[in-house]
Amino acid sequence: MHLNDRLKHRLPVALTAAVALACSLWFGCGTTNSNQGKPFANSAVTETLLRNGDQLTIRVDFGGNQPPQANDSVVDENGEVSLPLIGRIKAEGLTTSGLAERIQANYVPRYYVRCNATVMATIRFFYVGGEVRAPSRYTWSEDMTLLKAINTAGGFTEYANRNKVDLLRGDKKKTFDCEELRQHPVKDIPVQPGDSVYVPRSIF
Repeated sequence: MHLNDRLKHRLPVALTAAVALACSLWFGCGTTNSNQGKPFANSAVTETLLRNGDQLTIRVDFGGNQPPQANDSVVDENGEVSLPLIGRIKAEGLTTSGLAERIQANYVPRYYVRCNATVMATIRFFYVGGEVRAPSRYTWSEDMTLLKAINTAGGFTEYANRNKVDLLRGDKKKTFDCEELRQHPVKDIPVQPGDSVYVPRSIF
């Protein structure tokens, strides 16, 4: 093959390779990573929304020579927490990071030039007592229900009145028939942090 013919034959191939290389470097369209731009499946963290009764540690740093302030606070019955200078602010329904942002917005620029707030919620609990095999305080999770709470506490004793189980939330009490809930799981009742489940003793 004549030299010019060989050059003509190789030029499109070389040009195609050069374009592909430039595309890979500029646009990142070389080897495709299916996870690019997406979080790993097990790396997503869902923050729980704050509720009444949640115990919080709030740390506020204003920079400069002023030492950071740390406050232990409880979300009260109005869904609020109280902090120096800014007073009461709404916390219920926010995540811990959302509350931190709200705190910062209340301090800056009204009181300080800058502010860095962090909010940490203590571990949440629920309580199970009465005629269960292991009455105690247990760590709460978002999928906790009345039947799951009883199972967490070891299940009913042989003396339990399964038809009249009390769920106490603050100053309110409701009674549920757990046998009915077992037959109709869709009716199972969510348990919230701070709730108390009490299983009475059967009279028979």
